[in-house]
Amino acid sequence: MDNVYIDFERALEIVLSQARLLPSEKVPIFSALHRVLAEDVLADRDNPPAPVSAMDGYGVRFDDIEEVPVKLKVTEDIPAGKVPSTILERGEAVRIFTGSIIPKGCDTVVPVEYAEENNGFVTIKRTFPRGSNIREKGEDYKRETVLLKRGTYITPIEMGILASVNRTGVKVSVKPKVGIITTGSELVEPGEELKEISQIRNSNAYTLYGLTVEAGGEPVYLGRVDDDREETKEKLAQALEFCDLVITSGGISMGNYDFIRDILPEIGVETLFYKVKVKPGKPVFFGRKGNKFIFALPGFPVSTVVSFNNFVYPFIRKMLGTEKTFRKKVKGILVKDFKRKKSDRTEFARCKYTYDPNSREYRVIPLRRQGSGILSAMTGDTGLMVVPSGVKFMKEGEPVDLILVKEN
Repeated sequence: MDNVYIDFERALEIVLSQARLLPSEKVPIFSALHRVLAEDVLADRDNPPAPVSAMDGYGVRFDDIEEVPVKLKVTEDIPAGKVPSTILERGEAVRIFTGSIIPKGCDTVVPVEYAEENNGFVTIKRTFPRGSNIREKGEDYKRETVLLKRGTYITPIEMGILASVNRTGVKVSVKPKVGIITTGSELVEPGEELKEISQIRNSNAYTLYGLTVEAGGEPVYLGRVDDDREETKEKLAQALEFCDLVITSGGISMGNYDFIRDILPEIGVETLFYKVKVKPGKPVFFGRKGNKFIFALPGFPVSTVVSFNNFVYPFIRKMLGTEKTFRKKVKGILVKDFKRKKSDRTEFARCKYTYDPNSREYRVIPLRRQGSGILSAMTGDTGLMVVPSGVKFMKEGEPVDLILVKEN
């Protein structure tokens, strides 16, 4: 099994097939940001609920303004929120504002800049077609219209829509509890003293924490473990007891202290796959124990990030039932040649990109340094350029697939 590598596409297929839809819970709107809707949201009434003015001005009858200038008597002031008390008759006008309800008899709104009011009368200086500047009842949406579909990721805009249809709370998918464990005796937490030159900061724990939040999970940092077999075994067994998903980094390759792969079957974890034909991140493990799952990711920081985005991110999103399972993928144009020595794996090459709003093109610049430990190279507008298996050379000007790892 250890020498059998599976294709990226097959590994992803296995991951998605295992993701079970999580139950739902009801939360207040103020707690709904960045959650995933677990129900359709319908309009509670027509919007607008009645014909309203689209701007500040004067409500008139079109028949009165066919020939201008014309002087009309101002009979009422109708601010937004007031119900008109009169019916507009010939020769009359009402002072009206954006969002004001249109009174009966009124069929046109003249913007304030084309009118001049004096001593209770308004002079209309320009004519407008019948119906101008009026939003009709239900123009935005009708009652019972589905405004937000199940699986929608809630942003501030969706929060506003929920409030507009009189929702005080909404059903959302329960967040999966994601346990994060980092392995390695060389790791030192931020704030602790580096006592040996061989020690390194535990960056992966914090990267994985942020990535989990971004994906929609509830991260639980369970700490780091030394390169100790029994300590690691105990920590993994405890994590699988109360977490829906466990993510580890490090200890999954072929070194003398990489024993996570051997430990997992001992605590009842079934192997779903181990080792994928990808670069970076070849030694990836995915397994399950009952309805609990584990991803054991490589320890190099870039490999950790790429592996998370390739497998863990879509797994969490599928569990949440969101419409958008994957990171955003776009077509880009390669701005310089890209070549590699081996082509036996699908590669996710780090790259910088720019977007040209005029041509609506993403321009992709592969990074010269592609080392799996160079996390600093992934700051800013960095994406992953997909290099298919079997491809050694990509020429400047070619279209490429670009994954935007910093967008939902």
